Amino acid sequence: MPYLSWLEGTQLMRYAVREACQLGRDPLVCAVAQPSLNGVSRVHASLNRIGGIWWVKDLNSANGTTLNGLAINHPHGTALQDGDELVMGDWHLSFTTGFPGLDGSTFAERVGDLFYEVRPEPAQAMVLIRGMELLQRSTEKLLRQADSDAMVKGLLEESLHLLHGDRGFLVMKSKDGGWRTAHRVGDVQEGIGLSRSVLDYVSQEGTAVLSNRPLADPRFGGMSLVELHRGSLLCAPMEDEGEIHGALYLDRESEGRPFTRFDLAVFQAFVRLGSMALRQAMLNRRALSQAELQGELLRLRTGSQRESDRHGELLAAMAAPLRRVQSWAEELPDLTGEAIRAQLEQLTALLDHGGRDNLTDHAPMTGHPQTLAVLQEDLINRWESLLRLRKARLCVAEAPSASIWMSGGPLVMALAGLVEPMLMQLAEGATVSTRWDQERGSRILRLNLPAGLHGPIPDPWTLRMLQDAGVRWHWADQALDLFLPEGPDAMPEEPARPLLGLVSEELDLLGLFQTVAEAGNLWLHPLEQEPPPPPLPKFRFLVIDARGTKDLEGCIRAYRHHASFATTPILVVRSTEDETPRLIEAGATDWLAEGFRWEALHHRLQVLRGHTELQQRALAAERLDSFRQMAGTLKHEINNPLAIISMQVEMLQRKYPEEIKLGKIGEMVDRIRALVQVLQKMRETPTEDYADGSSILKLG
Repeated sequence: MPYLSWLEGTQLMRYAVREACQLGRDPLVCAVAQPSLNGVSRVHASLNRIGGIWWVKDLNSANGTTLNGLAINHPHGTALQDGDELVMGDWHLSFTTGFPGLDGSTFAERVGDLFYEVRPEPAQAMVLIRGMELLQRSTEKLLRQADSDAMVKGLLEESLHLLHGDRGFLVMKSKDGGWRTAHRVGDVQEGIGLSRSVLDYVSQEGTAVLSNRPLADPRFGGMSLVELHRGSLLCAPMEDEGEIHGALYLDRESEGRPFTRFDLAVFQAFVRLGSMALRQAMLNRRALSQAELQGELLRLRTGSQRESDRHGELLAAMAAPLRRVQSWAEELPDLTGEAIRAQLEQLTALLDHGGRDNLTDHAPMTGHPQTLAVLQEDLINRWESLLRLRKARLCVAEAPSASIWMSGGPLVMALAGLVEPMLMQLAEGATVSTRWDQERGSRILRLNLPAGLHGPIPDPWTLRMLQDAGVRWHWADQALDLFLPEGPDAMPEEPARPLLGLVSEELDLLGLFQTVAEAGNLWLHPLEQEPPPPPLPKFRFLVIDARGTKDLEGCIRAYRHHASFATTPILVVRSTEDETPRLIEAGATDWLAEGFRWEALHHRLQVLRGHTELQQRALAAERLDSFRQMAGTLKHEINNPLAIISMQVEMLQRKYPEEIKLGKIGEMVDRIRALVQVLQKMRETPTEDYADGSSILKLG
């Protein structure tokens, strides 16, 4: 950063030039003003930055401005260089690219390389040779470290050994502009050393500094000095592609052991080499991580293909025994043989369908229209053998002249898998009837079943096939309603997999999270630091990258207060242990440190899923407890009116014994009383689920 400096008596005054400014007598207009000097105009000159170079322009041709004794006559001004002298009347200013007025020994910065700082005397030559030897050994030892974390720690330890310091700190710059200590070595005492004022100056100026009297150092006089001491210090920035991301800080506690300019040159060179080595190690580590990721992905795909091959081999092995059983079943007589042959045909069809799924790449299923009459005939042919075996009767209503949309999957087998377990429960002589109905976009096939049967409990394959075919079902009052789509427009959209949200600016992480999402049957959905406006689909997990987010805590709070993420588990990755309390306070659920592997991430998401399920169970238990308390209150509040109603109905029945409605009222009163008893004795909350995802409390 450039400075303007001038003398006021014996006091050297300094002004840091951070932006374009004007110089003159008027303090209200000019950033740098001297109202008491002669020959200075109200607005005398201006400084502007053009293309990285500072230019001075004269604004008062009467008194004029001189640069190094020459008048500034060019209308656009003249470029400034380090050490230039400006004169405006009685005002003499110096322009320097660094902090002005340093003596170069007690306070120093912006030193040259090792050869520039050593004089050609023999004694100094030995110092250079010794310094180069130490620098080479330290650099070699540093480069032997393969891991970037070990290299960071080795950088600090070797620099402390190289320059005989008492304490050393390696600090990293956080996204909010603060500093955090990554490593510390030596005689570290709480509250001594590691001045943040020095760190801020080094970061702001982009230069290594030496200070043998920190408390009197003019560079830090305007900053907090509570952490400084009376010893000596060196501090050098760590740069990565021109951006300062950390610093190395060394000090000596006693006043009698000053650092030299040569020490600063050695320290600056070592930190520069260490920063380059660290960057290379991190690039290598990233490359290895990507290689491991690609290898892991290949392993997963190979394993999946192997399992698919085994699945196909198993289905092929099952086909041969099934054909032999079918040949034997052809000789079975009567209803039993007919029922067994029907089930074997269904099993053969299922095996064929499984083999086709194993060979194809799960292409989207196509569909075609199917008349209700053909569908009903196919279903009745399958069910009649079971009904005859159970000695039950089927009353079939005539199918309307309409069609439904048949998906490419085995819909008839799926419907059989839903209905046939119920038919096996029928008692001898029972009757099952069917009728057709219609609602918007669907045809409804209703099966009325006798009392005493339990509702259908489809297996996972049947449930998936019905969902893929767009078939919904509803069980109530001993009737099973099958909702069949009339056309492709009535088919539901393909159910999306749960979402895994990722907030990160690090594109290299997308491959890793894509693998984890696929392993967990999730869709990866990249998100911005600011959450999108509601409504949003349901996210199962949200992952926030600590190193790829500008304001980590603000991002966590924003998502936690978002309606769609209020209860979503939030996992923070690539964070440090020091950040954990603040992250949890902001709303994070869990965290993973830098250097995690995909297995650790996959396992942590599984743990969070289990944690969410436990929370849901706890909430259900809490609801059940509240429900029990409500049931006790309801029993007291309902039974009293019921007793009065029952007594009045009984009196009316005695007076009007032929009135049938009074008997029905009595039955309803008894039913309400029984339901209240069920509510009070309930120990769990049994529910009846519907195909659309809704559920109701089942009381009997």
